[in-house]
Amino acid sequence: MIWFPLALSAALCWAVGAVLVKQGFSSVPPLWNNIINNLLAVLLWIPVVLLLSRSRITIPPIGILAVILAASIPFQLFYYSLSRGQVSLTGTVIAIYPMITILLSHLFLGERLAGLQYVAIGLILAGSLAVAFPNRNQLLHTAGLGWLPWGLVGALSIGTGDFLSKLSINQIGSYSHIFFLSLTALGLSGINYLIDKPNRPPPRVFKRSFMPTLFGILLNLAGALCFLLAFDYGPVSLISPVSSVYPALLALLAVKFLKDKVSPIQGIGIGVITGGLITIGFSGF
Repeated sequence: MIWFPLALSAALCWAVGAVLVKQGFSSVPPLWNNIINNLLAVLLWIPVVLLLSRSRITIPPIGILAVILAASIPFQLFYYSLSRGQVSLTGTVIAIYPMITILLSHLFLGERLAGLQYVAIGLILAGSLAVAFPNRNQLLHTAGLGWLPWGLVGALSIGTGDFLSKLSINQIGSYSHIFFLSLTALGLSGINYLIDKPNRPPPRVFKRSFMPTLFGILLNLAGALCFLLAFDYGPVSLISPVSSVYPALLALLAVKFLKDKVSPIQGIGIGVITGGLITIGFSGF
């Protein structure tokens, strides 16, 4: 059960990291979050996987290299999705990404779930509906449901990226996948820079306001590393949902430090989503 503590560690890192990154969006836009994230991934991930693998990195065939490239593209949308709306709401909607991963794994990897896990999926869907409809005050402060499509885009992107990552890891192992994933993501930074013209001015990295972003990105990278390493030890249909217990932590942290407000119905929705995700994880024991 090595995958279980790794997945839970990822959840904790992502919860704290998301709050810190959200705090820094006023001075560091999503474009530069991506660029800094991808640069630090190369500087931090590659030495770690070289050490853990004893420098035994498998060069992927062209087909798997294409899968790795495809897996890295969706993750570039994460910070853009997180920047829209209250992090306790957007982040929770993003956290339904295991639904996408489970579906794709069921169709293409032959992974099957137990009956209890399907019940848990129903809980996640019900909770998501509760979260998706803000109360009147939140409608005024969030200018409607503009954050919801971004949350759904984030969920779809990350869920697809996780499935593709598992597909690659099944062929070349997590160490080699992480090595080449970091390189391809760094290459995508240039494309992101060309596309996102409004946010090109570089952030002031030596100001105190940059520190939450830096620590948030480092925590997100630590969580992603734990998450991808877990793929060597368990099915993605369980690892992905267990890592998504972070919505409850995320909501609590956002309310505490970002002054976000969550209505009672939305609070119940977050609890139901988290309960469903935990049920999926523990039903695998």
